Amino acid sequence: MRTWIACAGWLCLVSLGQAQEHAPPPAVPAPLHSASVPPAADAAPASAAASAPEVPAPADQGLPAQTVTITATSDAKAPHVRFTAYRESYLTARKVWQVSSGSVVMALRLIPAKLSATIDDVRVALQGNGAPMPIKVSAGGVFVVPLNDDIAAQDGTFLVNKGRGELTANIVLQPSVARDAWNVTRVGQVLHDARRAVRAITPWYKRPFASDVQSLAFCAAERGSALQLMDGEQLIATLPMNEPAVNDINQPVFCKIFDGEDKYPGHYRVVMPEQATVLLL
Repeated sequence: MRTWIACAGWLCLVSLGQAQEHAPPPAVPAPLHSASVPPAADAAPASAAASAPEVPAPADQGLPAQTVTITATSDAKAPHVRFTAYRESYLTARKVWQVSSGSVVMALRLIPAKLSATIDDVRVALQGNGAPMPIKVSAGGVFVVPLNDDIAAQDGTFLVNKGRGELTANIVLQPSVARDAWNVTRVGQVLHDARRAVRAITPWYKRPFASDVQSLAFCAAERGSALQLMDGEQLIATLPMNEPAVNDINQPVFCKIFDGEDKYPGHYRVVMPEQATVLLL
């Protein structure tokens, strides 16, 4: 398995491997910035069902459930090519979830490894001892790693509908806060939690070379959108989303960027446009 680093903003990401049909499953290194990071060493209970389940974090952590959509598919031929082992991804994703207090999740971004490969029609399934469970993949080939201790214990596997060697993947971290739950205090908390997660999954000997999460951004594909800061039902300020950045699939976006030192009162609600996304930069 080849390992390589690609950087965009704070996302210095580590290649996970390539799809392979009959080869032993490669280990999945954790992310971060110019460093390959070993996964967490412990395991925790969770569950996943085949139709839009909620995959809970370990009960003894007192965390909210991590919700990962697993959808049925009308395609008669399920993904069947072994992409990578699930357990290593699971352990790293679980560490991110725990250390960030449930405010950050780990996702994988699938990337063509050959000029002839595409991800427009990519499908992913997670398989343990039972039937493969299709996982929702967003535009650009990104899917959140579900937390399922049963499949991790069964040496489960991620499957794809691509040929051997056609895909590789990077790890990205994403905020998991509901769209209507953002306020100025929450922005600072998520930044703090994301930085803790980065440190937790970065080996001590790599930390001097690793970049940190610098900011949290509310972004849109086109310039001209704006956030609203609300105090109850009163509009306090309109904040243009005009700062250029790139999203998790390296597409240009325009953002309102917060660095955690913003002086607005913490209870001000952040109301974003319908098509806006939230990124860690």
